[in-house]
Amino acid sequence: MKRLLGYARAIRQYLATEKGAYDFYDAVRAVLVIFLSMAAALAVAFFLFG
Repeated sequence: MKRLLGYARAIRQYLATEKGAYDFYDAVRAVLVIFLSMAAALAVAFFLFG
């Protein structure tokens, strides 16, 4: 349990830095783009193939 709390503390400290916050928001933006691309591909597939 202490190990998990240590990992959580390290992640929280990293996200508090400018680089950590930028990396986090960059990753969230990438996941959003991937999700939207998949949704668009699925919509096109339904439109073309019923």
